[in-house]
Amino acid sequence: MDEGAIKRQLRRITISAAVSGILLLVCGSIFWAYLMNSLNQTVLEQMQTETAETKRRIENQMSMDFQVLETLAVIIGYHNVMESAHFAEAISEANQHNAFDTMCYFPLEGNGVLATLGHEVETDMPIERLNANARSVIQRSFQGERAISRLFDSMLSQEKVFVYSVPVYVDGEIAGALAASDHIDIFTEILAADTVLGGGGYLHLLGSEGRFLIRSNQSVVKDGGDTIFDGTYIRESEKEKIRQAMARQEALKTSFQYEGKEYLCYLEPVGVNGWYIFCVNTRQWANASVYRMLNVVGILAAGLLALVVVFLSYGYRLMRRNNKELLYLAYHDPVTGANNFPAFTKSLEGSDLRPGTYYVAAINIYQFKFVNELFGKEQGDNLLRFVKQVLEGGLKKEEFFCREAGDLFYLCLRESDKETVRRRLETMMDRVSTASLQDGHNYRVLLYCGAVAGGSGSIMTHVLFALARAKEMQRNAVWFYDEELHKKEELENYMETHMHQALQDGEFKLFLQPKMDLHTGKVGGAEALVRWITSDGTFLFPGDFIPLFEENGFCTRLDMYMVECVCQQIRQWMDDGIQPIPISVNQSKLLFYETDYITRLWALVEKYQIPAQLITLEILEGLAVNNMEEMNRKIELLQQKGFRVSMDDFGSGYSSLNTLCNLRINELKLDRGFLMQTTQEENEKLRMIMEHIVQLSQSLHISTVVEGVETQENEALIQSLGCDYGQGYFYSKPIDAAAFSEKYMKKQ
Repeated sequence: MDEGAIKRQLRRITISAAVSGILLLVCGSIFWAYLMNSLNQTVLEQMQTETAETKRRIENQMSMDFQVLETLAVIIGYHNVMESAHFAEAISEANQHNAFDTMCYFPLEGNGVLATLGHEVETDMPIERLNANARSVIQRSFQGERAISRLFDSMLSQEKVFVYSVPVYVDGEIAGALAASDHIDIFTEILAADTVLGGGGYLHLLGSEGRFLIRSNQSVVKDGGDTIFDGTYIRESEKEKIRQAMARQEALKTSFQYEGKEYLCYLEPVGVNGWYIFCVNTRQWANASVYRMLNVVGILAAGLLALVVVFLSYGYRLMRRNNKELLYLAYHDPVTGANNFPAFTKSLEGSDLRPGTYYVAAINIYQFKFVNELFGKEQGDNLLRFVKQVLEGGLKKEEFFCREAGDLFYLCLRESDKETVRRRLETMMDRVSTASLQDGHNYRVLLYCGAVAGGSGSIMTHVLFALARAKEMQRNAVWFYDEELHKKEELENYMETHMHQALQDGEFKLFLQPKMDLHTGKVGGAEALVRWITSDGTFLFPGDFIPLFEENGFCTRLDMYMVECVCQQIRQWMDDGIQPIPISVNQSKLLFYETDYITRLWALVEKYQIPAQLITLEILEGLAVNNMEEMNRKIELLQQKGFRVSMDDFGSGYSSLNTLCNLRINELKLDRGFLMQTTQEENEKLRMIMEHIVQLSQSLHISTVVEGVETQENEALIQSLGCDYGQGYFYSKPIDAAAFSEKYMKKQ
């Protein structure tokens, strides 16, 4: 081969190598850009998800605060209580039962009322005394808006606060505005979670001008100043982009360098007052070695083609490994290695589960905090890992579970039979409990579990409700969600949270049921019964709320309120020239034994100037059990004041003739169940006992009333027994006081 041929061949090899090198460099550059973009996109999506969730929680907090204010505004406007002498006290009490710092009401014209926690209520307060930001939102509510103010320094708390304001309508017209202030610190807990980006990030809350409203204590920048524009860690070009984005209220991805490390950050507008959520990914710097390696590979690719391929391959594998690590952190619990709650919900939504074919369960460790206190956090973590192993070992194919947080685990079991689910869950819990006694600590770990059948629209809420119920039961027990019980508890929660306001608003109504004089056939008295009619017209019966009020003690206030209603009604009859009749009022044990009970009763009689003889106090026989002497002493004091005392529901329990003989009552009420039994032919013996009870009562000068008279036969029976009064649906159901007056008193 001649020199020319050799040169031509070398030239071809050179050109081929050059072209190959260029192609490799181009392909390598494209591949490098793809890898870089994939990593950044994965991280950015996680940051966007985290930021969106935080924004949702902030919006929920504001929405709940607005709901509280709007509810109060509706109540104020509906009842038109602004002119009430007690309106300022009501505003103050409402403020004390909420999380607000201050609460105020301002009418369209004139001065308003301001209630501040820890201070006296200010009445007749000019609106000009408020901060300009507060005045601004109140003025907007005068125009029908609900509004949030910008942040300003509170003169009282010396902290940053903002103001909510809503309009108050009376008869469809705006009458004023109800406003409340709160600290910006209410959002601190929302932003301070230590699981941001799986523990690899943190969140700040910024004002419209970039000032830190809430700064995370996990921040890597320790000397950044009061705004994100202070300091030199953010490049000037990026600062300008941030300013422009904030001016347009747009989201923005950017980055900054601090102490030689690169951090990816993301800004998302909250949608209120120009606020922004500032999310920083602190794991981004860990990939810096990968970026440097890829850059070196790019520079040396022309001369080291073989090494370039190796480096690119290595970089690709490293990128994939880092992406897998980020994905693992996003969907796994760092303590136990189990899936976390986002992974659980993703599996729940993405599986082919059909309603009725699966159950979701929640398991908690009873008093887990004491395990940490007694044996240390390391042993506590070991226990969590052991629970994870037990749950994992108890699952079937295509079933899954997670650790949500603390000692809370969720499971999805592909079972349709409730008892099968119960056995499986109890087996898992028993295994944990049994193993805990074998570690030498002699401390038995107990658990409790709530479960709900799949298909419920709020399955996660329902399973937590079931878990709360399970905590009240014996340990290692399973409670299944009960829709009817849940509705009952929702009703009880409504009644317990609204009872004081309902009493103040007069929602408890006086109903009367006549007592018919069996000797004359006329009305000889009435029993006062309470009915709860809410502002929206909902009718609540005593069987719904009386047991709850007896349990929480509110019955003492309600019983005394009913006594006053009875006094008012008797006074009204007297003022209308109608001869009043005696009215009996039920009295609870808690009220009857209060030290100032008789004094308060007498004060009401004196207030309305009515004879005490017209008030009959109905008590239950159980009040006298093991306390006959004290009961008689109390009754005697009441009778000295003129009150009459009646024993209610005699015959409903273990009624004792000894009680009847020794208790100095004025009236005996025989339970309706007693009457129903005496109407049966086979209970003739019981009828004779009832007849003797009536005769004994008459000999003791105790009048008798029989409840539950529903038929003509019932009335004939009690007349034949010599009873004095009959009461029941045969004569009338309980009706409101106005209807009772119209039907019985005016005719009489």
